[in-house]
Amino acid sequence: MEKFGILNDENREKYRPAFKGTSFFARNMWSLADNQAIVLGTQFCIFAQIFDDLIDSNEPEYGIKIINRAINIFKLGKLEDDPTPLERNLFDIHQNLEIRIGDQHPLMNLFRNSFIDYFDNLIPWQCMKKLEGDMSMNLYYNIRRQNMGMEPTFSLGVLFTMKRLNPDILLDPLWKSLSDYSGKIAALYNDIFSYEKELREKDVRMNSFYFMKTQNNWSDQECFDFMDKELDNCFEQYIIHENLIIQKFIPTLQNKEDEEELYQIVGRFHLILTSIISMYLQKPSYKSQDSIFVELRI
Repeated sequence: MEKFGILNDENREKYRPAFKGTSFFARNMWSLADNQAIVLGTQFCIFAQIFDDLIDSNEPEYGIKIINRAINIFKLGKLEDDPTPLERNLFDIHQNLEIRIGDQHPLMNLFRNSFIDYFDNLIPWQCMKKLEGDMSMNLYYNIRRQNMGMEPTFSLGVLFTMKRLNPDILLDPLWKSLSDYSGKIAALYNDIFSYEKELREKDVRMNSFYFMKTQNNWSDQECFDFMDKELDNCFEQYIIHENLIIQKFIPTLQNKEDEEELYQIVGRFHLILTSIISMYLQKPSYKSQDSIFVELRI
């Protein structure tokens, strides 16, 4: 980060706690990967965190501009004539991934497309925060599942993991469903654990625990029960689609090594979710002495 001027004396203390949690998440995510993959994965997570914060703290017009510049790095391999430190960092990540796997490798293009989808979702999410009136869970899920960044995180993990299998198997829509349900699960856990922090900061509009509680005049316990049912449903669908993938592809594989790699790739979503939840539970800003969530009490 210092190499590109992203970290300096003015913002070092601001980002230190966030980077600590992100580094913990990345080490969990890519614990079995080689050192270069861990470094690239950590860079990716930190970039996404700072970029998301930049979008949230500026007007949509500015956000659209910097999103388009970031997309051009992935789509055209192009760095602007006046690149920001964050853009130079993203360009470096992109170049190193190209060197690692190849410019037109299917897994590289899968990662590019998933990241572009993630970028495109940032402004709609920001704009939703400014709308008045009731919020529906269906609309929330439709936007939030992309906003959580599950697909680029998964596709980067696959890029580091897949050595033997044909990447074409990832074009099957079953993988998209698995990604969507894991995104919903991550979003619900995020809203539960960040609820009190966002309430204190008056940035709670798009928190599902908040809007379902207030719109329905529920108690904390009634909202807990609702979230519990939502999570149960998402986990049920997640397991169904995970089993469908295994049942569909395992019989087509020729040897034990290929089967092990498929199980490892399917397991990426497990690893992402457990790493995210562990990160939330350790995040200092989510904790308080009298939290309604026992797990977050200091």
